[in-house]
Amino acid sequence: MEILLGTQALEPRSYLVLVSGHLERLGHEVHVFASEAGAAPDDLRVVTVDRGLPLAPDVLYTQDAYAALLLADLYPLTPQVFAAHGHEEQVWLPPQLAGVVARVVVFDDRAAARVRAAALPQELVRLRRPVDTQRLTPRGPLPDRPRRVLLHLEGLSDYRRGLLQRACADARVEPSPDADFAIGRGVAMIEAMASGLPAYVYGDEGGDGWVTPERYELLEADGFSGRAEPTATAFERLRTDLDGYDPAMGPANRELALAHDARRHAEELVTAFEEVAPRRSPVDAPLRELARLVRVEAATARHAADAAAEAHVAHSRTQELERELAEARAQREQLELRAAELERALRQAEARLDEAEGQRGRGVRALLGREGKVPQQRDD
Repeated sequence: MEILLGTQALEPRSYLVLVSGHLERLGHEVHVFASEAGAAPDDLRVVTVDRGLPLAPDVLYTQDAYAALLLADLYPLTPQVFAAHGHEEQVWLPPQLAGVVARVVVFDDRAAARVRAAALPQELVRLRRPVDTQRLTPRGPLPDRPRRVLLHLEGLSDYRRGLLQRACADARVEPSPDADFAIGRGVAMIEAMASGLPAYVYGDEGGDGWVTPERYELLEADGFSGRAEPTATAFERLRTDLDGYDPAMGPANRELALAHDARRHAEELVTAFEEVAPRRSPVDAPLRELARLVRVEAATARHAADAAAEAHVAHSRTQELERELAEARAQREQLELRAAELERALRQAEARLDEAEGQRGRGVRALLGREGKVPQQRDD
């Protein structure tokens, strides 16, 4: 089978590398289409509109809405399967245009709910997010008390990041790549599990705690995002949870992670590809123009997100400067009060000195008068 993976800019890159490699090991010919030029990993066979585009692939496996529309125009009769990698940004959801996509692959129930709620009904294929369980293996026995933690802080706000770092410092565990357990969200937690580590799910919108066999299905369905349960993760809970570390969670997590094996994921993808039929006729729509609009909208959304992030940083810096200014003003007021006190003390000291000098002069004249030695005025 000749498979063309379609992307706008080779994202999500780790997934492309992992899946294309395992599909090729199954004997399939795999190309990765990138509509935007850019550096490509050596282990990807990247093609573009101008270079290496296959003549007639058997199936399209697209990773974003832009590539889905563009490739539907380039290959009007080739069946297409779409991978919904997220549920928030519009570009990660399938185009709402009948005939473009035959099936949608989802990796958690949250994304599935989003796709089902869209106006256009889609046939879903629910797969687990894959990791390379052959490369990621347990590192050895875990200590009874953890001393090192692997922190995944990507996407965390300053508040969440500071809360986590404070809790780890209080628990006397330090960040290290050679860790006894991991804290984070998403695929990073599955990779930690595959490495035989206890995994604590914690994201910017909340924390779901330790992955255990009893809680795995709940957390996996939510994509290990930290939002499976409506609970608040304050410092006290986070600190208490860290004391719940158990080295036995490492081997248990390794067994759970085997359900995410990339080889199994590739096999399930092939089954989904074989079950979709070619289109009977091209989609009757201006697909290239729609693809351009999706690309522009996605770029605008990225710029808006970058601007919001910069505004957040600027706001945080402004608040920090305002605190520093308030502290400087308080210090200035204290110094002014201290200076005023010193000036009063100086005036009082000068007054006492003048008074002492006056009393000293009167005392000398009185003494001389009693002894009959009062100085006489001279007539010049």
